Amino acid sequence: MGGVGGVGTGLRSPFHTVMRDVEESLSAKAEVPGFVSVEAVRAGSGAWSTDVVLVPQEDPVTVTINDQELVTLLATPGDRLALVAGFLFDEGIIERIEQIESLEEEKAGVRVRAEGVDLGLRLFQKRVLGSGCGRSFTFTSALDALAAASRVLPVDLPWVGASVVLRSAQATYTGGELYQRTRGTHAAALFERTGAQVCLAEDIGRHNAVDKAVGGLLLAGRPLTDLFMVVTGRISSEMVNKIAKTPIAMLATKSVPTGLALEYARKVGLCVVGRATGSRLFAYTFPEMLDPNA
Repeated sequence: MGGVGGVGTGLRSPFHTVMRDVEESLSAKAEVPGFVSVEAVRAGSGAWSTDVVLVPQEDPVTVTINDQELVTLLATPGDRLALVAGFLFDEGIIERIEQIESLEEEKAGVRVRAEGVDLGLRLFQKRVLGSGCGRSFTFTSALDALAAASRVLPVDLPWVGASVVLRSAQATYTGGELYQRTRGTHAAALFERTGAQVCLAEDIGRHNAVDKAVGGLLLAGRPLTDLFMVVTGRISSEMVNKIAKTPIAMLATKSVPTGLALEYARKVGLCVVGRATGSRLFAYTFPEMLDPNA
């Protein structure tokens, strides 16, 4: 996204100012392609040739909240406001998106003003070195995921057709523009039970893509209820931790989950689907959520 200014005047609240600025910055989204052209030497037909190819771009995004530097994320350019909003929410730094009073994009990253956030306490809590690419870490722990155990399965079961999940997985793996151009990004997409795609976010990091997808909907004021998410790559425990803080009912991939991810998913009432490709899938937790005949 493009730059977002600070709080203005004449609006009902700082949060409404943030929403207005985010909407205005959406038009600049297409101006950040997220890839660069490089030269590479290709071997083929018994000879070498020089080609110009596209590779994903990777930039540091420093998150500063209430004038205190929190973390630097390595991410694909674009959707930086959604990335930061989703990261703060998914990591439990903020409890409600309305706590964000201002989001300001700057050269080094994103500067946030948020109500009721005490980083002094949060920064001393346990950080977990995650299993994601690039040695990802999270501010959450197993206790954070278990704290979301009030989540309940939908009353109306089965909740979604297996064929809908398969079509959604295929759309996620092939629908990203950056992936089509570079073959080097991950994606996270949110779908309605009908299979209608609500959003798709891309990034070099699986966790960044999840944060962008969640953050984009939060900033747009779109509820996360009655949705399921498809991600590319394996489902790790820290990814389940992120989704546990939302009402998203299902997390699916054509890859596989880890054992710890499934342990957390069972405790927080999250349906996990893996190996969703072709005409088959595996429901690792809460298979009653799926209708195999629909």
